[in-house]
Amino acid sequence: MVDRMPDVNSLFAGRTVFLTGGSGFVGKVVIEKFLTAVPDIKRLYVLVRAAKGKTADERWADINSGVMFNRVRTECPETLSKVVPVEGDISMDDMGLNEEDLKRVLEETSVVLHCAATVRFNDTLRNAIELNVKGVSRMIGMCKRMPNLDSFVHCSTAYVNVDKQGDIEEKQYKVICDPYKLMDGQSWMTDEMLDGITDAMCKKYFNTYCFTKHVAEELVKIECADLPTLIFRPSIIAGIWKDGIPGWADAFQGATACALGFGTGTVPRMPSDPDFPLDVVPVDVVSNMMIVCAAYRLHLTAKKDRSMPILHCNTSHLNVLTIGTYRDFCGTFVTKYPLEKILFGPTSGCRGSKLFEDNLHLFKENVIGPSLDRVGMMMGRKPFWARTFGKLREVYGVFMPFISKRWIYKSDNMIELIDRMQPADVEKFDFDVRKINWTDYISDVLFGMKAFLTKNDIMCDKKLEIARRNVKIFSGIEFVLLLILGWLLSVIITGTLSSYGVAFLLGSSMYMYLNCLMFNYKATERGNSNGRPQQ
Repeated sequence: MVDRMPDVNSLFAGRTVFLTGGSGFVGKVVIEKFLTAVPDIKRLYVLVRAAKGKTADERWADINSGVMFNRVRTECPETLSKVVPVEGDISMDDMGLNEEDLKRVLEETSVVLHCAATVRFNDTLRNAIELNVKGVSRMIGMCKRMPNLDSFVHCSTAYVNVDKQGDIEEKQYKVICDPYKLMDGQSWMTDEMLDGITDAMCKKYFNTYCFTKHVAEELVKIECADLPTLIFRPSIIAGIWKDGIPGWADAFQGATACALGFGTGTVPRMPSDPDFPLDVVPVDVVSNMMIVCAAYRLHLTAKKDRSMPILHCNTSHLNVLTIGTYRDFCGTFVTKYPLEKILFGPTSGCRGSKLFEDNLHLFKENVIGPSLDRVGMMMGRKPFWARTFGKLREVYGVFMPFISKRWIYKSDNMIELIDRMQPADVEKFDFDVRKINWTDYISDVLFGMKAFLTKNDIMCDKKLEIARRNVKIFSGIEFVLLLILGWLLSVIITGTLSSYGVAFLLGSSMYMYLNCLMFNYKATERGNSNGRPQQ
């Protein structure tokens, strides 16, 4: 018989929660959900770093005045008083809290959700260790001084095991690096020494983010043996599914960054196997499941269960979205609803040569970009292209590894957790990814990208028609330029100025490759529940 846990609200009743990373994408959604769905929570301390000349209180005021908190302001505005921003920084001892705030947090807190981290995948190893490993160590140190602690949720990532492929279980695998030696080495190693480690490490873990998150889990395993701990591993987080404003996001991350590259024509191709899973999970699924995980850990503590559960929060096991399907969604969308500002004709593809694409991005950054900037400077314009192509090459390099392997992150514990919940909570905190209709959801994500991130007016038909006309103009210009390039190449190949047939063949072939027309995809239509393109 399944051991059902009490309802989530009753488990949190009268409790104080300490949340780090509350100003981030996931943190904002977590706070909003606590305020709307857990009415009996006593207080929510939110660690907020002072930034851009604003205090923690000022930053929190900016956050709760945003569209994400429309529901709170409309339905339960009084709950906003339960949120207490405390100024601090995970790179400092005791999270940088002042004496008064530290005393209150330590004495009152019984639930900790640690979400703060550097999510810059290409961050320096020094900074990634400081925030993602030492930051976890500082958080654990505070937890050990909390007399009322009953639940500590460490937010990790499904990609702590990127060195493997195939089925990835909800368990900890062997760690290649001692966390204590890594933290010690960071304190005395030079940047050059750390760069050497980074180069070797990236061959196995892709980037400093995945590596330090991997090491941090080992630290949690060792240091939290006597703490009521749960490890939570979300995958690639995207906009809201249904709990809030569908498609809402506050920054370009993962799926939306990829879609932006397709839509602006700046990163039109990402060579990969179209049948590999793209493990995208909605942010409200992450938020709901994280809160329920914290409640579940409270339930285990009440039962004197000292285990350390690990739960994946992802879709590759229970409801697969393939890379090819996402490409098709994006290709259809950016053609039908193009962005108002583009640099090249929009297109999407996952075929082609990875080596060619790598060198093409390098060529754009080092040759085409500076050349265009020189022309622009002659016309009185500031340099733009070299820097832009450099950033695009960086985005391309960061995202590509995550579509390079076939990972299936097993989610058996997610299903088991759903089975343990009260029926009303299953609906209130819905994180059953088997219900996601990918056609509907990706459509919402892409419209959300246009509305919230690129600030396009999605309700204006006139602007949409202008955007569609721009696509035709940009595509026409690209075709003409490539025909000219084809003619120049034909002159070199044939030694004659009149080899127009060869020129047309070369120019049109380049156009077809660069616009992904060599690899046709079928348009997807709304209503296809399994997320595959209609045949």
